[in-house]
Amino acid sequence: MQIKPTVKIDPDDMVRYMLYQQFYYGDDNIYGRTKDIFEHIEGAGNAIEAFYSLITKPIDLIDMGQIDIYLDFFNEDIYQIPKEAILDKFRDYKDNLGPDISRGIILTVIVGESLMEVHDKCFNATINQLIEFIMINKSLEIEQKAEIERKIKVLYGKSNVFIGMIYSLSFMEFIGNKVQNQKILKKSRNLLEKYYGLIQNLIFK
Repeated sequence: MQIKPTVKIDPDDMVRYMLYQQFYYGDDNIYGRTKDIFEHIEGAGNAIEAFYSLITKPIDLIDMGQIDIYLDFFNEDIYQIPKEAILDKFRDYKDNLGPDISRGIILTVIVGESLMEVHDKCFNATINQLIEFIMINKSLEIEQKAEIERKIKVLYGKSNVFIGMIYSLSFMEFIGNKVQNQKILKKSRNLLEKYYGLIQNLIFK
């Protein structure tokens, strides 16, 4: 599926590129990881833009070399991330590249890794919710939980489109919460539950 973005991104705006990557291409449409399907969420673009403004407000700290302070900001105002692990990764890059390290690489390591942490933790939380959703809906015993987890991992390994949508929608829900947009929060939650049901149907078909 070929997608033509309707949002123009400045080639130098690495943060916006990393935020949108495999997730948002414009027109309030949120894509799954495989790009086979998307969901329209009215106002998503504005919410994502508000979140972009939030994470880039102190971006000058990175340009001034005060990376640890930027990560402290991210930890306090955005989400809890493994600050020391990210700093260690940055130091490795800096040791290998020396003065040749570009701004793009610095932003990729610092902001990109921070955003990836948010993505992954939101996704893991929603997968736990998915498991509980199935356990309750199907009145399963605790002994059956491991088998549900196994089947979900198989779907993930096969790049199932519904799992891919959950990955993106969990992040959209996080953004809606962070920018205090209740409509985005409600729509994202309703869509997540829609995909929980679709995955449940796949597992028990």
